[in-house]
Amino acid sequence: MARYITTYTDGSEQHIPAEKVYCDTDSDQYVFHDSDHNTVALAPCRGVLSIVRMPEPSQPEAVTS
Repeated sequence: MARYITTYTDGSEQHIPAEKVYCDTDSDQYVFHDSDHNTVALAPCRGVLSIVRMPEPSQPEAVTS
């Protein structure tokens, strides 16, 4: 699962594991979803400086000799 780093205007950060994020303009918040489309986190649109999706770590591969 991907990880999003949400930075707020006060300088604080929140690390959120999620697959997707979108801005729900009706309720003025960002909604983070997992791979089953369940809501895993909410963040208010006001006060968010940035939301950055971090690359997923690559899966280790089996080593044969």
